[in-house]
Amino acid sequence: YQQAKQAEPDNLIIGMMAVLGSADVPEGVRRHDCVLLRQLVTRGAEKDFVYARISDAHKREVATELLRQYEQEKTPSIQKKIGEVISKLADYVCDTDDPRASLGAPSGWPALLPQVFRMANTSTALSVESCESALRLLKDCVPTLKDQIVAAKQELGQIIQNGLASPQVKHKVATFLLVCEIVTETEKKAWAPLLSTVSVLVQVLTALAQAKEEELLQECIQAFTDVATVEPDFFKAQLQQTMEPAKFMATVARTREIDSGLRGLAIEWLVSFVEKRAKFLSKSAPDFINLTLECCMSLMLEVDESEDKLKEWIERMDDEEGEEDEDELFHTGEECIDRVAEAATMEAIGPGLFRLIAHFAAQESWQAKHAALAAVKQTVEYVEEEHVDEMAKLLLGHVDHPHPRVRFTALHGLGQLANDQSPHFQEKSHQQVMPVLTRKMDDQVDRVAAMAMSAFVSFGEELDNSLMHGYARPLMEKLVMKLQGSQHRGVREEAITSIAVIAGVMEQDFVQYYDSIMPMLKQFVMTATSKKENRLRGKSFECMSLLGIAVGKEKFLNDAREAIGAMMNTQVEADDVQREYIKEASERICTCLKKDFKPFLQPLLPGIFRNLRFDDLNEQAPASGGADDDDYIKVSTGDGKTVRVHSEKFQDMMQSVQLLHTFVTEMESGYFEAIPDTAQVLLPLLSATDDSSMLCEEVRGTALQVWALLIKSAKLGAQERGQDNVMAKELLQKGLEAAFQQLQQYQDAEVLQELSSGVAECIKNVGPGVLGSDEVQKLTGSVFTLMDQSLQRSHKHASEQAKEKHEASALPQELHAGDEDEDEHDLTAEEDQLRRNYEEILGAMMKVSPEQFLPCLSGCAQRIQQWVATKENKVLGLYLVCDLLDHLKEHSESAWPIFMPKIFESIHDEDADARTAAAYAVNLAAPLAKFAEATPEAFKRLAVVVGKPKPKKRDEKAKVAMDNAVAAMLSLLKDKGQLCPPDIQAWDLVLAKLPLRDDCEEVLRS
Repeated sequence: YQQAKQAEPDNLIIGMMAVLGSADVPEGVRRHDCVLLRQLVTRGAEKDFVYARISDAHKREVATELLRQYEQEKTPSIQKKIGEVISKLADYVCDTDDPRASLGAPSGWPALLPQVFRMANTSTALSVESCESALRLLKDCVPTLKDQIVAAKQELGQIIQNGLASPQVKHKVATFLLVCEIVTETEKKAWAPLLSTVSVLVQVLTALAQAKEEELLQECIQAFTDVATVEPDFFKAQLQQTMEPAKFMATVARTREIDSGLRGLAIEWLVSFVEKRAKFLSKSAPDFINLTLECCMSLMLEVDESEDKLKEWIERMDDEEGEEDEDELFHTGEECIDRVAEAATMEAIGPGLFRLIAHFAAQESWQAKHAALAAVKQTVEYVEEEHVDEMAKLLLGHVDHPHPRVRFTALHGLGQLANDQSPHFQEKSHQQVMPVLTRKMDDQVDRVAAMAMSAFVSFGEELDNSLMHGYARPLMEKLVMKLQGSQHRGVREEAITSIAVIAGVMEQDFVQYYDSIMPMLKQFVMTATSKKENRLRGKSFECMSLLGIAVGKEKFLNDAREAIGAMMNTQVEADDVQREYIKEASERICTCLKKDFKPFLQPLLPGIFRNLRFDDLNEQAPASGGADDDDYIKVSTGDGKTVRVHSEKFQDMMQSVQLLHTFVTEMESGYFEAIPDTAQVLLPLLSATDDSSMLCEEVRGTALQVWALLIKSAKLGAQERGQDNVMAKELLQKGLEAAFQQLQQYQDAEVLQELSSGVAECIKNVGPGVLGSDEVQKLTGSVFTLMDQSLQRSHKHASEQAKEKHEASALPQELHAGDEDEDEHDLTAEEDQLRRNYEEILGAMMKVSPEQFLPCLSGCAQRIQQWVATKENKVLGLYLVCDLLDHLKEHSESAWPIFMPKIFESIHDEDADARTAAAYAVNLAAPLAKFAEATPEAFKRLAVVVGKPKPKKRDEKAKVAMDNAVAAMLSLLKDKGQLCPPDIQAWDLVLAKLPLRDDCEEVLRS
């Protein structure tokens, strides 16, 4: 067979068609024949795709014979299999992007649809089974032939109408699936006439549920869920009229007698719709969200209550397999309530959610209380501060419940609360929470005790140093006791992490415990060698490195040597949890030792470099054509070579390049001697392209960031050694050359963002005196060209969206998306961010070569004038203004008349990003003498902004804008305080908004 595929493709395929058409051949053989035929007509690997290599005459013969046999076949299972062959062949011969005329001019398969239409219509079908098979074949052809199918309105309408009206359940289901496929695959205007079928489709679902046809029901609900994900507007009119299919899905989700997989699918439809149309639901179908929350809570009651299962749960470690397999519906409910809370605002779900939590918490059964606490744990991230106290009270009230799973979830919830609501929760509640967590570390069930420690880890990380001092001694005594006395791996793991947290918060003050803890950790590293203890060993490495950071390098240096030695001697498999722990511990030790990490570089770097060399990876790859070919990616290394790399190796590369990032960041000039070898290994990564570029992007982006750090290290190393900045200059030149080559090659905004960010860092790090005037002007020109390309892409995207909007206006009202964000992958936002990254390159040049940049000022002013005049690019223009003020200072004054009015106007802009940039510009202008004449007006405008209430917790951009406005007013008070109008109480306004929390840069500046 394999030889015939290569040597005699025509004879093979004609022979197999003959086998298919032979009535005396056993059914099993014919079915297998169909499977092989499908492979031969499926476009894919050349060696298997035989159909493309046979003569045109034989192509026509095969196509004609397939249709003939399909219509005449009496055995339903074989007919269905022939339909699958036809569907695959249609994918190839009817592909509009790759037209060919082997079956008829100008392309396609002219005989296919007329025959399928005839067979799929219940009024002209030869049999019940044949009709079902044809309906399913028609569905499979929709992705390839959608234009022709929807263009045949009369035939299609008749097929759908007859199919849904048929007394045969199989016809109804196949038609249901056909309608769903058309809706997911075609444009709104094409499927709009099908809106009238929604109520009938819901009737099909109801009939299937009543008849207990669970397999068919599952197929239909899955198809409905696909529609909800791709075209949610299909359901809007029916939801507004009858709340269907939401009511049906809710009934399925809540009915315990129904198969758990079906219940999970039903809630998936509800949650998918919330994720896609939360705003519509809040306005037009508010009961939908409450119904979905009720279903989530119902599923969260599904916890096995048998003693045997509880015993299993108690004995199972959190990281052991089986946790997700148990109580599957409970975990589905948990995940879904989180998704609903994330998709909808707390204003929309809060009242219903809190009511449900209170209702379940008040019930006697432990499962109901467990569900209430789990709901708190899953949603606490999204609540405003005023509800945190109620949630904390509920959790604290259940830490001593008789059932261990309730205690466990209450403690888990406290840990989540500490993560999501820090530092507010810690500051306000430490006196109530810390004694409880400390006490629960002695819970009679080890798994619950371990969770108490885990909750402390989350709570303690954000605890203030002075507060930690008050709790440290008794806690340390308890944790040491647990380490020495407990045989429970989970307890020991969490005890180690808890100690690491105390060390991290106390820093130098932890030195009093260091000498007793470090030997214990070394002991674990030596003795915890079984596979099950890998996490314990990994956490020991983690804790050793955190202790080192806490006490400082003088105390830690000798132990650091032992830790690095032990880590290097640890053999780790690809999926070993120690791998990540060892990487992070190495990074922390480097962070602690800084330049003193140098002795460890020599043994560490060869392994890191080996992971980054394509040639080494290529040598490990088997010859192409093997069974696992799909696991290998072809990568072009930039020097003309093409190598094959196992896709898993990209993970190793990523880890290695991240390690280098930490080493160079922390060691700075201490890395100087290793720069040439590192640069030699990284350069091919900067130039690499591959046939699945997603795999290389992250590695390349991080490699460029490391390259920027090498430039900084070279600059500092040369300064310390009294040498010229030659190496840094050479690195900059090579880095820019490689990066700009990629910037000009790619169109993907995300890839370009990564590259442009790296370019800006390279320029910032090289420092003054390297970029000459000609280079600055040339680079500025290149950046403006790249910006223009981005603007053109945005313009094209906006035109396409406007065209879609215009076409949508002709559709029924319920098919308008409204203000929902249709585009998951928001191209507009990505291009916006890209242009800001390009602007950052300009800012970097101004920073290192302000004098050389001055000839570019007039060009920048022209751009600013264009950009600030448009809503889309106003923020970009304001960011460029900020860089001019920051780096050129008073030398930028000639451009002030162009941009100053827009700064003042934008202080009150509705766009939070514009407010941020405008306030930051005022902040930067405040020290400049010429700004005195504008200062009183700046005070007035900022006072209005700073005097407003604090933004909502989830409105991150508004919070950053407020911080910038406060910081700008603070700068004005510092530099031009005497010019503040007497009627503005500027200090009172500023003090009321301190401390700044949301813009780290402004916190540092202020």
